This record gives sequence, C-alpha cells and structure tokens, in this order.
Amino acid sequence: MEKHPQSPFVESVSAPLTFSDTLSPLRTTTSRRSDVPTALRSPWRHSVSTRHGPLPTSRTVREFRAGRQRRRLFAQGFTQFLITVIMCGLLAVCLAVFGRLSWMSVHQVKAFNALIVLLSLFLGNNLTSSFKEMALIVRWRILAANYRSLDEFDLIMHCESLRKVLKLCWVARERGRALFWLNKTQLLCLVWVGVNILLQILVALLGLTYNLDTSTIPARRLGLISIANFSIIDDPWTTTDPGFDSQLGSSNIYGSQSQYYAYQPVEPELSGDAAVWGRPSSPTIYYNKNYTTFTYVFEDSNPANPDLTLLSYRNISATTTCVKLEIVQGGNGSSSILTFIDENRVQRTINVARVGPGAMTYVGVLNSTCGPRCTNIMALQSANGDTIPTPSFFSCQNTMTPIHGIERYLMGNATEAAFQIPELQTRMLAGAIGWTGFNFTMGDTYQYARYPTQSWWSPNFPANETRIAMNIMEYSIGAVASFDYNGPRSNVTGYYPIPAQEVDIQWKWSATILVVTPFVHLIALVCVIAWGNSAIIRDASCLSTAKLLRPIVEKLGDSGCLLSGQEIAEELESVRVKYGWREPASALVFSNEIDQHYVRHVDILEEHEGFGEQGSMPQGRYDGLGVESDRKDQCLRDFDERAALLQRRRTRRSMSL
Repeated sequence: MEKHPQSPFVESVSAPLTFSDTLSPLRTTTSRRSDVPTALRSPWRHSVSTRHGPLPTSRTVREFRAGRQRRRLFAQGFTQFLITVIMCGLLAVCLAVFGRLSWMSVHQVKAFNALIVLLSLFLGNNLTSSFKEMALIVRWRILAANYRSLDEFDLIMHCESLRKVLKLCWVARERGRALFWLNKTQLLCLVWVGVNILLQILVALLGLTYNLDTSTIPARRLGLISIANFSIIDDPWTTTDPGFDSQLGSSNIYGSQSQYYAYQPVEPELSGDAAVWGRPSSPTIYYNKNYTTFTYVFEDSNPANPDLTLLSYRNISATTTCVKLEIVQGGNGSSSILTFIDENRVQRTINVARVGPGAMTYVGVLNSTCGPRCTNIMALQSANGDTIPTPSFFSCQNTMTPIHGIERYLMGNATEAAFQIPELQTRMLAGAIGWTGFNFTMGDTYQYARYPTQSWWSPNFPANETRIAMNIMEYSIGAVASFDYNGPRSNVTGYYPIPAQEVDIQWKWSATILVVTPFVHLIALVCVIAWGNSAIIRDASCLSTAKLLRPIVEKLGDSGCLLSGQEIAEELESVRVKYGWREPASALVFSNEIDQHYVRHVDILEEHEGFGEQGSMPQGRYDGLGVESDRKDQCLRDFDERAALLQRRRTRRSMSL
C-alpha cells in the first residue's frame, strides 16, 4: 500500500485509453510534438495551451481557437501561394532572358522549351494541389452549414475532385424545380469548378503569347562558304574562258541590273560581331549623306542552300570625281563629232559613235591613266531642244578600294587573293557604265554606251557633276553586287549562315496571365480561409474520418462491410446529417462552478435530434467526453490528499508500535 498513491498514475500513461484515463495526470503526454513551431503545424493540430486554463487530464482533449487556426491556414496556404508567385516570376524571367536574345542556337531553343514546359507543369501542379487543399478546408464549413443526405455528405467529403464537385452539383439540385434554378450549393460548385478551369486555361494560354520565329540574325557555322570568284568577269552566257572584250561587256551587263537593288542612305555597321541575314536576289548598297561614296558589303551564302546569305565583314567602296568640260562644237544629238576643251585647256575632238537627242552616252577609256584601281570615264548629255536645251560633257575618274575586312576570313588554307578582286577586273568594274564589249572603230581606245532618257542612268533634265558621279558610282558598285549574287563562285573555309530562331513575346498578354494567375490564387485563398475558418478543420486521415462517421455507419450493425458509399447512402436514405458539436452532459451538473471549462464533443448531428442552426463552432476544448477539466483536476487533488493522509496515519501507527 505504500506505493498506492503513485502506481495508478504511472500505469495510466501506458494503459489503453478508457474513461478512467480522464482522471490520469498526463504531464508527460499532453505536449506532444511541442518541439514543432506552432506556425508550421498543420491546421488540424488543435493543441491545448495553458493560456485558457490548466492542461486537461485526458490525452484526447483538443482546443479550437479560431485565430490560431486562421494563422495556421494562412501559413499553409501562403506557402503554396508563394510557390505560385515564384513559378510565375521564373516564367517571366525565362521569357525575358530568352526574349532578349537576337538569335538562339539549337541548344538554347531546347533549353527554352524545356524550361517553359517544366515551369508550366510545376505551376499547374501547384495550383491543382493548392485548390485541393483549399477544398479539404472549406468542406467542413459546408458540412456544418446545413443538414444533408448521406449522398451529398459523402460527395462533399471528396470535393477535392472536380468530378465529385460536378456530381454534387447534380445531386444537390432541388426536386421539382427547373434545372436552371440553382441553389447555394450548386452555385458554389459551379464557381469552384470555374475558378479551377480558369487557372488551368490561363496556364495553357501562356504558350500562345509567344512564338518561335526565324531570327533576323542567323547563326553561323564553321565550314565551307561560297564566295564570288572575281578572277574572271564572266556571265552565264559567255564561254568558259572569256576574253578581254567579253569581260568588259559582262561588266556592263552586271551593272545594268543594279537599278533594281536596294539602296540605303546610311553607312554600314562593319565593326559589330552580330551576323545579319543578307537579302537574297536583292543586294543592299549603302551610300553616305553627300553621295560621294557608295559601299557594298559582300554576302556569304550557304553552299547547300544559296538562298541563305549572310552579310560579311568584307566590303568595297567606289568614289567618283567629275569635272564639266566646255563644248566648242557638237553635242546636238544628230552629229557624233564633238569638240571640247579638256582639263589642260587643250581643244580636242572625239567621235562619240552612239548619240541621240537628250540621251546620255558614257565613254569608257581603255587606256585610263588615273592610277591603280581607277578608270577614266567621259559622259555626253546630248541636247534635244526641249528638256535639255544645251549639251553637257563631263570627264570623270572612278576609283574602287580594295576589299576590306578580309583578315577575318584568313583561316585554314585561305589566302587573301581568294577574296580580293584583281587589279584588271577592278578597273573593268569601275568603268562598267561605259563598256559595250566591242569597238566601233579598229584601234579606237574608247567604247561608247548610250542610255535612253527613260532609264535612271540618263536623266531627262540637265545633269551636273554630282548626278553624273553618282550614276557612275552606282553602276560600278552595283556591278560588284550583281556579280556577287550571280557570278561564278568558289568555296573557301569560313562561317556560313544557318537558320536561327528567336522568341517573339507579346508581353501585354504574357504579363496579364502571369499577374492574374497568382492574384486569383490569392483571392481564392483569402475567401476560403475567411469563410471556412469558423468550423473546426479536421485531419484528412481515413482514421480520423472513420472516428467521426462511426455513429452513422453503426446503424448498419454488423452487415454491409462491402457496400459502396452510394449503397450505404441508399440504405440510410432517411438520415440527414451535418457536421457540428454537442454540449457536455456535465455542463448541467456543474453549472454552479465559478470557472467552467466545457469539453464539447465534435460529432455528426442528425436532423431529428433538433439541434437547429448552430452557426459557427464556439472556441474551446473538444473531446468525446463530457467532463470539465477543472472537475478532473479537483478530483485528482482530492485523491492525492487522501492518499497522503493515509500514508501519514500508517507512519504514526508504526512508530507508536
């Protein structure tokens, strides 16, 4: 008997839970999982605190506090919302980073597609799991609102499934009313399904806000490139070994095509590292603001696909200077004899074989003396008595530079001669506007090319030195461009163009989706917590649910173990229940206590019990027993005092003996 006061309490800690356990001191078990911070616990961890009274004497008592549950719901929900924000932010960063690229390689395209797909999957899965968690939260508030049939009750318990929600929308309809007449349950079901579908559609629509287009800047690959071979000025219709005169005529033919090319009034950017697509079948020629220099940038083509051309760093320029000479006699368009005063103030006579009223005749000088890479050209604008009242005669010098930027391409066995234009061919191209490919008179050192007034090369108004110089430069640099596109070619080692892709993002739609998605998530989270927090949120465990529904399923007795949920609902068709609470039975017995701490009972209430509208669940302690914690503590103290008194009596008796 000496150990009697201690033995009942030690045994009660490890013994199975019974009604007598409510009188056991549980100082070593009531603070289970106390090492886990409150903010990180699950919402259904309704632990008991000493702020609202002493610790209960039963391990099964739990305490519901709306503020604490709300904080835990927000802690859990905000974590998932934060993941949504992070995923949307990463998607925006991914689009912004790859959208800044002028072109993407194959590996970058694969990386972009992989990142977008993975982030979209993570975002969609997080939204799905978040709304499932919110459905598990709000279902208890829905179950506590009204009495429902077991079929509806079971569907609400599985409301994390949209298929179950749609089925609930059909089952919850009011019999005898039109289908379009929706009750609150049906409206809530449709709103919930609509929000879920809206978010999934937003995630899917993100893929429609950007496109992978062919970049204006190509990728480059090392290999063989196709470049123009200027060793012979040849055209497709000449022989394989053209002579001098044939090359002169070909130069003129190539130059005549340049009037259809594109001319840009800017100087080309030749110092950057970004490759730029060429313009197949339409070369681009650049000129400065004063029309004193015309420049052509060569293009490298893909040997396997000549339509893919790449602007290179190799470029050539033409510069022309002209002076107007005094005409002494001739130039009326009917006589070919022209007498003029040259630059040295010497009177000279020339037989311009091809003239016509108002027409421009360019005279190519075969024995030019203006220097390296230069050709002398003369131009006669015959009078027509109308738009051109008097003739004009000009002496010009057209100089072409060597091809610049070749040093970037000297790799492998490539030599500068493979890229450069030889001296003879350069002078042919410089005087292209005046060549015909044949001489009218044997031994003549001039060739004459006449152009009609309808052409660009023969203006139908009095020309000046600037216009004549511009025409000569255009024609010669255009002949180079035309030869680069249409002339014979050779392959050398270098970087050739291959198609590349870039991301074209419609930011007004992408940004809208990436902002609306977390906003809708946040609004749904706030609404669910604000409305559902008034009910006690229970664990989603099957054991916890089985304990809650035990009074209902016990109505079947020992039968029906293999019945489905639908069959059980049909067997108990007359039963209508809701989620609620019961007041403890001891509340009446100890109603005169000064400090009452009810231990209510969370239960499934049947409609015939007459509980009516209970509203929100009151804060306090809940269990399956109806004993106040203060009464339990008082019984425990009385038991301790009696045990101590009995021990003292026994001690005095033994001492007296």
